[in-house]
Amino acid sequence: MTEPIARTARYQDDLARLLAALEPVQRAEVLDGVREHIDAALAEVGHAPTDADVDRILGQLGSPGMVAEAALAERPGVQVPEPNDRVGPAGGSWREQLMGRWVPPTAVIGLFLLGWWAFNPYTWIPLAVPVLLLVLSQLWTVPEKVFGALVPPVGLSVMTIGYRGGKRAKEHAHATT
Repeated sequence: MTEPIARTARYQDDLARLLAALEPVQRAEVLDGVREHIDAALAEVGHAPTDADVDRILGQLGSPGMVAEAALAERPGVQVPEPNDRVGPAGGSWREQLMGRWVPPTAVIGLFLLGWWAFNPYTWIPLAVPVLLLVLSQLWTVPEKVFGALVPPVGLSVMTIGYRGGKRAKEHAHATT
């Protein structure tokens, strides 16, 4: 799957998550309409779609949050979230922002830096927040959640034991000389 096609698939996945409040049939109708629009626009391109083509097509549709908001507003009996819940600081909904491509590398780097800093067991408490966010997130699969939740504590334990063991070995070497 090429990167432009993968981007359209991610767009549709994000939209499907945001339409969770709709009945499955209604959600399928909206997703089919969006998929047909994207397929028709890609067919009009006449060549392998580039990133610029995909940007233009998805820009015409609007963000997944805007499409979901419009679809939810058209459906009777579906409660549309309050404006405070919809819009995040960067213009999209907070859920939409947390589904971005920046989240996995940021979570990995944050866990690594907290783990590196946390040689002292008392400083392990701040590590619970990113691990909790990782476990509760819908972006990760179950094996990724298990791996991400187990690796930092195990790694920190090994690093702490190694650090303390090295410290004892150094003290023992000085005591015997």
